[in-house]
Amino acid sequence: MRAILLLLMMGFFQLQAQDSESKKLIKQGQALFAHQLYEDAINKYKHAITLDKKCIEAHFELAYTYLTIKDDKEALYYCRNVMSKDNEYWLDALLIYGAILNNKEQYIQAVREYKKALKKYPNESLLHFNIAKNYLELNDVDEAEKYAIKSLQLNKQHIAGHKLLSNIMKRKGDVLKSMLPIYYALFIEVDEAKRESLLEDLQVRWHVAMVQKPGYNKPVSKHSSVSGLKVAESKLNAIARETSVNNPEEPFKLVSQTIALLSMLNEEQTGEMDFFDIHYVDFFKQLHLATHTEAYCYFICSSKYNPESLLWIGDNKAKFNAFINWMELQQ
Repeated sequence: MRAILLLLMMGFFQLQAQDSESKKLIKQGQALFAHQLYEDAINKYKHAITLDKKCIEAHFELAYTYLTIKDDKEALYYCRNVMSKDNEYWLDALLIYGAILNNKEQYIQAVREYKKALKKYPNESLLHFNIAKNYLELNDVDEAEKYAIKSLQLNKQHIAGHKLLSNIMKRKGDVLKSMLPIYYALFIEVDEAKRESLLEDLQVRWHVAMVQKPGYNKPVSKHSSVSGLKVAESKLNAIARETSVNNPEEPFKLVSQTIALLSMLNEEQTGEMDFFDIHYVDFFKQLHLATHTEAYCYFICSSKYNPESLLWIGDNKAKFNAFINWMELQQ
């Protein structure tokens, strides 16, 4: 009896040692991955699996690494290993599977898989985000908008989600609604290079507003009313043209455009309760009423290290610090 107990204990300690060694190899692989030494990382993960074939984390890391180096065949193999049973990596593996389908341009299949996953994870913002991306690829902008908005309702700090919604509204031809998500993303983006890219995108939208003929919206009947945001959009062309004449040089042109836009949004009663009104318009109304509009403008323009923007910030430290304090309270 004592001999059997000793053998069982030896087996238990051996399994513990293998588990410890597998985790050590996985950490080494993750460190190698961080330095873009992908083949070395793959070897570490595979070594971990030789010690423990059921090491789900190693299978997941292999799927992610193979996806990174664009080896979809191997990524799919290890992804399916993870998804074969419920575990803590199942959802992440599903997202990898969706990315593989996207690479193969199998957008309809990707939507099906994400929607299946929604039954298990209805409040997972990334699932809604990825469904929106695939619907946009399929040119179904209405469904894309619906899922993009849901993803942002679940996670309003998701910058890629705001960029996606902006692109969807651009595809729909709604210039103002394509601008508002970029303005908000510029507020929360901390990476200077990414903020610069967002700023350039915003300047392109303003150029479109300047060259595009203003729309004249009429109620469909005497009992209906025109969307306040549609009315606001019809004024973009005038704002863009006037500010371009009075302040043709950057950053002053964008500063003038933004001040005029937020002032107009503050005055315009949209009368709606949709996502754009609640999340974007109300937010920028609060910013404008707090008298931080000018500071916000120079804040977003400073991403290009524009001398004029930096000079304004240096000359208006009290205003700028007050805006920064207000901004921190919003997040």
